[in-house]
Amino acid sequence: MSEHVTAMPHNAATVYRSWNQQELDQQYNNRAAAPDFAVQTARYRAMTDSAKQAFDCVENLSYGPAPEECLDLYGPRRTGAPVLVFVHGGAWQMLDKDDSGFPAHALVPAGAMVASLNFGHVPVASLDKMVDQVRRAVAWLWKNVADHGGDPHRIFLAGHSSGAHLVSQCLTADWPSDYACPADAIKGAMFVSGLGDLEPVRLSYRNALLHLQAQDVARLSLVKQQPTVRCPLIVAYADGDTAEFRRQTREVGNYWQDQGLPTHELAISDRCHYQIVLDLIDADSVLFRALARLMALADTAPD
Repeated sequence: MSEHVTAMPHNAATVYRSWNQQELDQQYNNRAAAPDFAVQTARYRAMTDSAKQAFDCVENLSYGPAPEECLDLYGPRRTGAPVLVFVHGGAWQMLDKDDSGFPAHALVPAGAMVASLNFGHVPVASLDKMVDQVRRAVAWLWKNVADHGGDPHRIFLAGHSSGAHLVSQCLTADWPSDYACPADAIKGAMFVSGLGDLEPVRLSYRNALLHLQAQDVARLSLVKQQPTVRCPLIVAYADGDTAEFRRQTREVGNYWQDQGLPTHELAISDRCHYQIVLDLIDADSVLFRALARLMALADTAPD
């Protein structure tokens, strides 16, 4: 799937910050910035397939009534395991749980369980729908994961790109009122190369599919809301990310720190937007070790 960006005159008017329309569209076109994205995303599927072969995997557990509302659980052979809920990216329009079980390769041997989620895509599903689906998946896990060996009192979230945005929306939910879960159901989160402010997305070519209005941006942008979850947050970006994705990730970290909450920022070198999340496969990587410390897994001494 290619993303088309219409050429604009070099001296076109500024649309957002210092960017004209062409430049803003380029900043939010990750596939153009990383031409080998198809190779990297194929690795997501291949490594997920191998994780299903290597570890116990319970597939297609329903967290809601819609056909796409299901998840897979990869778990160690013991009870009371901490749980990492991984939310895939894909510009809210591609990939699924069968592309996002790969973190199990390092997490399961370290004693954790991994949940990979399915949810809707644009244009069929709205962002509001996707946010609600991810929240309901987390609520389902809090209520049911103990039956599969997970510890509902140690649920952590990690999201990449548009999945990081969806994770951020779990930090603003009214968990007791809307999802019958405790306010502290989420014990920590990782936000990788994501989006905390949807205003530049609304102004970019991406909005042809998303149909965001100003009120949607205000409601669905972490940095424009007050968090309801007060947990530690890791923010990470790749040096190969576009300037806007790097800025957005840093802005989320600054916002979280301004709330008086524990925040850890990572800048990962020699990675593009699609490569960085694959570091979660590598137990020796900076990204994985930060996540393992967040989850208090074994053998996570400081780097």
